[in-house]
Amino acid sequence: MNFKTTIVLIILLFIVAGTLWWTGRSPSTPPPTQTPTIDQGTRLLDVQTNNVNALSLTDAAGQQTTLHKYGDTWRLTAPVAAAAVDWSTKDLVRTIAEVRSAGRPAEAPDSGLSSPRYRLTLSTDDGKTINIAIGNRAGPDLMYAQVDGGDVNLIDSSLEKTLKTAATELRDKHLLDVKDFQVKQFRISYATTRVSAEQVDGKWKILEPTQMPGDDSAISALLSAITGAEASEFLKPDSDELAFARFNQPTYTAWLSTAAPTTQPATRQGAQAATTAPSNPVGGVTLLVGASDSLANDHYFVQLPDGQAAKIAKDTLDGMEKTALDLRDKNVLNIASDDVKQISIIHETWPAPTTQPASRPSMEPISSKMIVLDRRAAQKPPALGPPAPATMPTTGPTTMAAATQPATQPEEQPSVWQFKSPYDAKTAVDDSKVTTLLAKFQPLAVEKYLVKVPDAPPLDRYTIVIKTAGESMTLELVKPSGGGNPYGTYNDLTFEVSPQIFDPLDADFRKTPG
Repeated sequence: MNFKTTIVLIILLFIVAGTLWWTGRSPSTPPPTQTPTIDQGTRLLDVQTNNVNALSLTDAAGQQTTLHKYGDTWRLTAPVAAAAVDWSTKDLVRTIAEVRSAGRPAEAPDSGLSSPRYRLTLSTDDGKTINIAIGNRAGPDLMYAQVDGGDVNLIDSSLEKTLKTAATELRDKHLLDVKDFQVKQFRISYATTRVSAEQVDGKWKILEPTQMPGDDSAISALLSAITGAEASEFLKPDSDELAFARFNQPTYTAWLSTAAPTTQPATRQGAQAATTAPSNPVGGVTLLVGASDSLANDHYFVQLPDGQAAKIAKDTLDGMEKTALDLRDKNVLNIASDDVKQISIIHETWPAPTTQPASRPSMEPISSKMIVLDRRAAQKPPALGPPAPATMPTTGPTTMAAATQPATQPEEQPSVWQFKSPYDAKTAVDDSKVTTLLAKFQPLAVEKYLVKVPDAPPLDRYTIVIKTAGESMTLELVKPSGGGNPYGTYNDLTFEVSPQIFDPLDADFRKTPG
């Protein structure tokens, strides 16, 4: 063997050794995953969720919860007849219908399926009935289950938490099964307050304590508070707490009806006249709020229309307590600008209050200003002049002379309004400022109504008289001392107003020259 052959063999030896060394460094091939049994992950029930129309659940103590589907809505029929939380019920039905096996135990001596924790029965639209027994836990995450007496399977134990609270958690917490937009009549009463109202032609009208226009948004908010009220707790019919509910002396009563009000004929001085009278509270639904359940007054007993009892939070009750003034139309008056013939404004000012407020009411104002504006009578349009000649003279000089005559300036149109006081009628009025003022009364919308005039003496008082062709309306607007909210009075109403209403009242209505 020559030298070259030896070198080649040595090189080949190194290559083989390197290959073996590199192969030894490679990670070992992972063992193949264990092939799952045929039942792992397969659905136990051959049923589609949307075909299930009833679900019955009975626990080990014999307590039964039953739900039925009506159309696309679920309702509880046991242990009580009540609306169900639709999305929660559908979620539970889907979970049960799609329950999957986590395997089949070789032996299950402690399955508990002979006396199961829960018995479930599903009914379907095609008349099929499926019975499921759920037994003991098989570890922290699994439970034994059996469908129609067949093979024992393991299932996810998280289902038990929902089954344990189904009777209470699936019940809709709303006290009334009616929507706010369905209500056409209502009555509420509490303490010394009683309010009744009805909706006619889409508009609310308050009937008690006196007739007045209703505020649609305020009444909608009230009805939403009543129909949206939820129970903080439902009580069993045999609850010992019901002895203290005092439903015979309710704290609050609400009657709602979805029926349109009826029109009753009434005789007035021998003539027949149609008047709308409140319907007798037959039909509809009545909600009674009884006494508080403790000295803390944070929860109250409530009786549902079907006689069942529950509790509601004090905040829920507060949202249902509204007076007629809370629900009255916030537009005190609405005057069309074109109908106004005269405006008068008296502005009185008092000094800042002294340290003895008791003497303040007898003080005279330190200043008083009055402005009276009249609408001018409509002016007749000027008569048209003679028609222009059909032909123009052809003489050059005459034509040039005519062309060089200065153009006639149009006469300035008089203002729509004129002063009656304190300036004479020749003082020009800025019509735009009058328009801004009258816009505040189209309509005059108030912040809220007040039971009485505030006690704070005024700093500024504006007495506004607005006259139309057939009516004279007088209202007062006041800026009170002490930083209170400005308020106004009109007829028998007292109300808070926005501070912005005073800006156009303080305007200088004289037109600026130029």
